[in-house]
Amino acid sequence: MLNLEYFKSLNEKQQEAVSYLEGPLLIVAGAGSGKTKVLTSRIAHIIKQKKAFPNQVLAVTFTNKAAKEMQSRVSRILKKEATGLTWLGTFHSISAKLLRKHAKAVGLNYKFSIIDEDDQTRLIKNICKSENIDIKKISPNYVLSVINKWKNKGLYPEDVILKKNLLEKGFLNIYKIYQTKLINLNACDFGDLLLHCVKIFERHKDIAEIYSKNFKYILVDEYQDTNHIQSKWLNFLANHNKNICCVGDDDQSIYSWRGAE
Repeated sequence: MLNLEYFKSLNEKQQEAVSYLEGPLLIVAGAGSGKTKVLTSRIAHIIKQKKAFPNQVLAVTFTNKAAKEMQSRVSRILKKEATGLTWLGTFHSISAKLLRKHAKAVGLNYKFSIIDEDDQTRLIKNICKSENIDIKKISPNYVLSVINKWKNKGLYPEDVILKKNLLEKGFLNIYKIYQTKLINLNACDFGDLLLHCVKIFERHKDIAEIYSKNFKYILVDEYQDTNHIQSKWLNFLANHNKNICCVGDDDQSIYSWRGAE
């Protein structure tokens, strides 16, 4: 056991997880077992041991509330404000930050707006109307759910391969128009935040390499809720240093409807 004050509140297994800093690490534990405590202690330990500067640590969680709590806990352990942890946040907030730096690579301006679900539905309705699609027979929300499914799989319209499904063929046409309109409006939806980032990493290896080299340590909370696109996003960013620590519990998965595996 290291002679550090914050180690005293950890049990033996937690100490082992916090101090293991070379290579990938998967932590699987049940509810109330101190998973988040391990994650925050690990961030503090990385900084205390000067293994990385705060801006070289990427810490990802699923809600803004959890991100704020993580920042607060790290500050308490370090006994000072955890400044410099500029890459601590949700998948979407971090992706938005990345995307604003490289918006041109996907045809956007860095001042792009992020539309909400109501705006998405409204846009789909307008497209259906212009394409003479009866929204009483085909719900715009259903069309949107199919489009979101494709986005969660990392697919732009041109990447989608249909399986003789006439209904989905019509949806794919809507998806093409929808994406074109978003680009023309200098806007993206929440699904685009991750999708655009992954496409940038795929098409611009130099950009992917910059971030992959910068993030010496990556930590992911609630890993059981990650879906395909989030996993691809993480793989690109962990590619160089391979120091990724994922914390989760299969029994607590709540995002299977969003493609979590």
